[in-house]
Amino acid sequence: MKIKVDAEKLIAKYLLGDLTDPEKEQLDNWIKNSPQHEEFFNHLCTNMSFRKRYEAYTQINSHQAWKRFKKKYCQVSITSIFLKYAAIFILPIIIAAGGWYFYTSSEIQVSDNLTLGDAIQPGIPKATLILAGNNKQSLTPTYPTPVKVNHSTTAIAQNGALIYPTTPNTNIDSILKQRSEVIENNTLTTEQGNEFRVTFEDGTTVHLNYNTELRYPIKFSQTKRMVYLKGEAYFKVAQDTRPFYVITDHGTIKQYGTEFNVNTFSPERTEVALVKGSISIIPTKSSQEQFIKPGQLAHIEQKNSNISIHNVDLTPYIAWNEGRLIFENRTLENIVEILEHWYNVDISFGTSELKQLRFTGNMDRYATISPILKAIARTTNLQIKIKGREILITDN
Repeated sequence: MKIKVDAEKLIAKYLLGDLTDPEKEQLDNWIKNSPQHEEFFNHLCTNMSFRKRYEAYTQINSHQAWKRFKKKYCQVSITSIFLKYAAIFILPIIIAAGGWYFYTSSEIQVSDNLTLGDAIQPGIPKATLILAGNNKQSLTPTYPTPVKVNHSTTAIAQNGALIYPTTPNTNIDSILKQRSEVIENNTLTTEQGNEFRVTFEDGTTVHLNYNTELRYPIKFSQTKRMVYLKGEAYFKVAQDTRPFYVITDHGTIKQYGTEFNVNTFSPERTEVALVKGSISIIPTKSSQEQFIKPGQLAHIEQKNSNISIHNVDLTPYIAWNEGRLIFENRTLENIVEILEHWYNVDISFGTSELKQLRFTGNMDRYATISPILKAIARTTNLQIKIKGREILITDN
């Protein structure tokens, strides 16, 4: 059944309770114009508690929720949302505070096998600290535990974080002494299914995602603060006169005190999301420095060192740092890749076509994998089988 664009918008606004009197008259005329129109409209009103879903959605953040909700569901073609009148379901799943809401014309039964997902726990705070001389220490402590990071410095590991002692303001004597000392580096690494935090001696904090390596000096120099990153990390850089540099394979990020996320997982590009402050980016193969502003996402391309800057909602890019998994129109293949790394599982597809299905959702990053698998199964009628840490997604 084909619906005109104007009717699509009117129906969406009606379901949201946002219809003006002139628009209501237009919708009434459209409904009366065809028995098919009337049947379709009545079906939506009686079988989809759209307003209730929206009310739950607004509990997260009323202003942001309304802005996003209208953007997603008032400007999208209803004909593209409803795949078939006889079996209606929305593929982008509406975000709610506790998980994913979904619509179906009749509830799809979820296999009992999916309850096995409750046994698959999320990632845990764990890291390996590599000292000078390649000595390694595993870090998993909950209670404060002293960690000797070199001959004269002891850090404290607790609650999934490594905290270095702060360095007081230095005088000329200590500066001269430091010049004669060899600067020692520590390296912090996380594996699949792990995360960790570190606080440097200047007060800067860094949250490492899974499969990440961060190399840094135990004490920063008098002129600059420099670290090396592979993987993904969220930085909260302490204010200081010394610039702070993050070196990646594709380029260098420079700033003086701010919050930003750096993701180098893709071999093709490095992704930088600026939350607060101001930073500049210098590609590895170029000396050209480019500044980005808060709310902007920058891509440093590996192939030609080009920098592209985008004004976007940064929430999906930094949500992991706040304990959420947020997907905005992402392919199932992309979502599966994230789930594999965070939950330390192996997920495969019955057919390659399934990888291109797209989803939108907001999940608790520290919940088991079960809720997200159930949401995928309910909205697509896919079959998901779990055996240990292996998961197979197939057509039902």
